[in-house]
Amino acid sequence: MGLQFQSLPPIAPYLIADMEINYAQLGMLIGLFMLPGIFLALPGGLLGARFGDKAVVLIALALLTAGGGLVASSASFGIAFAGRMLGGVGGVVLNTQLPKIITDRFTGREISTAMGSLMSMWPLGIAIALATLGGLARATSWQTAMYATAAYSALALVLVATLYREFPLQTLPSPAGRPSLWTLSNRELGFVVVAGGAWMLLNTGFIVFMSFTPALLIDRGFTVARAGFLVSWASLIAIGSLPLGGYLIDHTRKPNLWIAVGVVATAMACFMLSLAGPVLLWIVLFGLAFAPPTSAIVALPSEVLRPESRSTGFGAFWAVYYLGMAVVPSVAGYLLDATGNAATPVWFSGLLWVMILPVLVVFRVLQHRWPPAS
Repeated sequence: MGLQFQSLPPIAPYLIADMEINYAQLGMLIGLFMLPGIFLALPGGLLGARFGDKAVVLIALALLTAGGGLVASSASFGIAFAGRMLGGVGGVVLNTQLPKIITDRFTGREISTAMGSLMSMWPLGIAIALATLGGLARATSWQTAMYATAAYSALALVLVATLYREFPLQTLPSPAGRPSLWTLSNRELGFVVVAGGAWMLLNTGFIVFMSFTPALLIDRGFTVARAGFLVSWASLIAIGSLPLGGYLIDHTRKPNLWIAVGVVATAMACFMLSLAGPVLLWIVLFGLAFAPPTSAIVALPSEVLRPESRSTGFGAFWAVYYLGMAVVPSVAGYLLDATGNAATPVWFSGLLWVMILPVLVVFRVLQHRWPPAS
């Protein structure tokens, strides 16, 4: 999913020249991959509840394969638009289902390590795309590079179809003998919305930092290439720091402490970078410090969802995330336009991270005051 999401930027010059599109249209194609999440995250969870994990994951991978192939075969912006939208639908469904699958297998035993390992695959996919697709397009064609992403998704589909086994859960069937679509209690819905708010703040804080820090560095005299290289360190470090952050949480059993430490350190990296100082130090601190909160917060739904509610619950959790992702980055851009100061969005990123702490307090207070029904 990360590979296909990031597939267009490395091949952008070839795509723009061949299709005769502008950068605004290219940006639209990139953003389209995330757009379906606003509408389909919750329905994707409902599909998992009705049809089971394996079937839904196979559908998602088939959509990713078809979407990548359609973009590769497109000769016009309209067909590429449809291909990115199709791949985005597959990405959303996959995104809602994979954390649920991990939760089924690891609740009560190293759930944060497992979630951290899962989350680290997103920056790894992005890194693979940046490292390989541009060179492949230069040596062959941009169509070949896009077909490669489709082939990668197709390989994943084959592996899941042949190797994946459903995880047996002790759940109660509905009176009709089939799993109910809506399985969330009011209590569970309240918890996943709060947890989804924390997850949204974390991810928008990350995206705003990664998107606007290059502009800050360029404003301070760095070249475009140098600024992009320096900021990429945060994503590269995340590949290793996310599983490590989960491991620390599981083996110390102090998720609240690690969330607080990570959030404060990440916010400090944002604030200090926006002021001055050794740029690489704050970027490296950001890449290290945001890992423990990421591994712990994505595991919060596992603390409150019953097995039969996990598909629907994670759908609601990701719906909050996608809604925030559609709105918050544009707020950062507005703040930059309004102030004319390239440091403002980076400050805003730090504020988003700080806001995670009161949301976490709300979640823990609700856990104390709203215990599960016996």
